Amino acid sequence: MSPGGLFGQPGSPNSRARASAAAAAAPAGFWRRTLAYGIDWLLLAPLMAFVLRSPLGAAWTGMLELNTLLQEWLLDRLLAGAGPLPSPLALARAVMEDAPLHASVEALIVQLSRSLTHAVAMAAITAGLYFIGFESSPWQATPGKRWLGLRVVDLHGARIGWGRAGARFLAGGLSWLSLNLGHALAGWRADGRALHDLIAGTRVVTCPPVRRRSGDRPG
Repeated sequence: MSPGGLFGQPGSPNSRARASAAAAAAPAGFWRRTLAYGIDWLLLAPLMAFVLRSPLGAAWTGMLELNTLLQEWLLDRLLAGAGPLPSPLALARAVMEDAPLHASVEALIVQLSRSLTHAVAMAAITAGLYFIGFESSPWQATPGKRWLGLRVVDLHGARIGWGRAGARFLAGGLSWLSLNLGHALAGWRADGRALHDLIAGTRVVTCPPVRRRSGDRPG
């Protein structure tokens, strides 16, 4: 496999020309990057809706079943003359003391947790394939970035491969966990690099579309 990844030939003359241009290109602005990211998620939304339909549907069904179970239990207590509604803490204690109800609630919560975990995993995999695949491709950009004239490159302006694109995607989680301070770095730093760019050794630069001549091979 070539150093640049699975797509194209990063070592071709056309790729070297792109790298030289990207190395000299200006860093992408914060709001331009943000707009590109929003466009990408608009494009991803229909695919996400399809992929998550099953696990989220199962989670919703589990929530309805849990809600119905607790409502019926509470209604039975009221009809049995158990007095006024106790405090939430007292209700939780009563649920814990009712062994059959407790077992049913626990089973539904486990089912709900599995469905939500499945949904999160499917969403992460789908988004990962999208961002990693496009950013390590000859486009060097997702459709949103490409539309706005942006590219993801390494520190020398060269195309990144699957490994670096994957590291950039995973490091993006830290930018979110930092309450978006990791993303905000792109607006504060002169080189326009966010936290995940610093970790993965990448840059997002502004580059006009490269016009391929008839004799150029894909790069």
